[in-house]
This record gives sequence, C-alpha cells and structure tokens, in this order.
Amino acid sequence: MFEGNQDSVGAPLPDMGGDFGERKSFFQKIFSKSETIIPIVLIVILLLILVLAFSGWNYSSIPVIGSSLKSIFGAKQYNVLIIGKPVPIVMDNIIGNYDFTKTYRFQLATEDSFASNPESRLSPYDFIILDQSDADTPMGMQSAIPYQLAEALKNYVASGKSLIIVGNSGYRLAGNPDAFGYKAIFGNIVPIDCIENIDMISPCVNPQPITGILRNTMISNVLDGIDEIPALTDRQSGKPGLDLTVFPVNHNGEEWMYIKDIRSNKQYSGIIVNKSMLGGKVVYFSFKEWGWIPNVIHRIFEYVQ
Repeated sequence: MFEGNQDSVGAPLPDMGGDFGERKSFFQKIFSKSETIIPIVLIVILLLILVLAFSGWNYSSIPVIGSSLKSIFGAKQYNVLIIGKPVPIVMDNIIGNYDFTKTYRFQLATEDSFASNPESRLSPYDFIILDQSDADTPMGMQSAIPYQLAEALKNYVASGKSLIIVGNSGYRLAGNPDAFGYKAIFGNIVPIDCIENIDMISPCVNPQPITGILRNTMISNVLDGIDEIPALTDRQSGKPGLDLTVFPVNHNGEEWMYIKDIRSNKQYSGIIVNKSMLGGKVVYFSFKEWGWIPNVIHRIFEYVQ
C-alpha cells in the first residue's frame, strides 16, 4: 500500500544549520582566521621594510633585527658637507677611510664659494662640518667666513639640522675685522665663545700645543665604553698621549669629553654639545686633530645625523 514511498522513509534529515550542524572548536576558528590574517600581516611588514629601504632608513636603530635588515637592504649614505680644509690626520682617518665613506658621502667646499645664495646649496646636506684647521681662507683672513654663510648656517641649524665646528673655524667674518667671536656671529646656537683672558688674548687666536689624554665625562651615552684615549695599556707600552692643538674656549654647553695635558696637568674641554629644543644640534671639537679618534667620531656622526 505504501510501495511508492519506501525509498524516502529512511532518508536522513537535511542539515538546517545552527546547533544541528557540526560545531567548530574555539581553536579551529582561531586557526582558520589566522590562515587569512598571517599572510596579510607578512605582506604589510614586507612592504614597510621595502619602503624604509628605498627611503634610506638607518636600520641599525631598530632593536634586535636592525643589524640583519641592514645587511640585507643596506643603509642610507648621508651627504656631509665640509667647509674649509681639515688637517691631514682628519683627511686620512675620517674622510679617506672606507669605514666612513661607505656611510657618509663627503663633499669639500671653500668658504668663498658660499658668498652668494648659500641657503639653497646647504639644504641637501644631512649635516655640515666647519673645519678651517689647515689653511688660511681664500678670503684673506684665517678662520673667517662670509656673512651670508654665517646667516645660512644659523638658519640651517634652526631648521633642525646639525653643525660640527672645529677649533677656531668660522669665528670671524670675512671683510669685517670688528666682527669676531662665536656669540657675535652665530648667537646662542653655538655652545662656546672666545672671551679674552686676563692678558686680553682671545683663546681663538692662541691655540695650545699639548700632549693630551682624552677622557669621557660620562654625561652622554654617545661615548659609552670609552674612558680614556689613549688607554692606560697604550700609555704603559710607550705611547704617552696624543699631540693635539687645543683652543681653550669658554663654553656653556654639555661637555662630553675633556683633555688632560700630561705635561702641565691642565684640563681643556674636548667635545662640547648644544642641543636646541627648537632646532638642530651643534657639536664643537676644541682640537684640530679629531681624526685621531675615529671610534668616537662614528658615534658623534650617528648622534648628529
């Protein structure tokens, strides 16, 4: 009597969803979502790394993986302008050293070349070094710079970039013998000045030849791990100190390193730093022969870049 419906009597009920279907565990749901999310996250990270690579990012500043990324993608090469002429030890140990040139592209220029329209010509550089230690300027006055260049350097620092000054470089204005001294020329952006002593002699025209030991003042982390140069072991082996030409300038910045003359026991400021809250950084080296300390210069360059 019911022959027409025999095949449908034992058929299973259709899956209506909800609680009648097979439930996925919590971990299965997480895993299924992660299969979609993880590739997206990896793609975003890869794109970010590529963007940083093309923008010249300094990977060494990234914790843990920075050195690995740097080896894969390379590091930015910074453009550095040197105005003047450093002494030979600097030319050899810094400017001509592959450890520096692989990261820093140095460009040398004379002071007189910035007598007109200097600001636009300074802007492409990541930081500037003013070092007239080894020659009179073409403008006929030692350690003098054009007024236009002095103003452009002030604006350069005010824009957030950094300036390194060596010895008595740039402490006078060319063509104006009455304008001298860092405060008179650069204002408060520089951490030093050339106030005359009791004998009415300016320290910027009276450098001191000394045999000195450079010592860390422990104010800044930039010199961590370096206590004395030359180290005690070097001095015991017969190297008493470094032959330096020091300018005993007055300073109102942070003293990061000082120099002790081993013959007279006098102390001189070695590296002075002024970091403006609204502008860039100014680092001052009181001695012409800063090429003696490449390990320290690496850290100073990293600080100002």
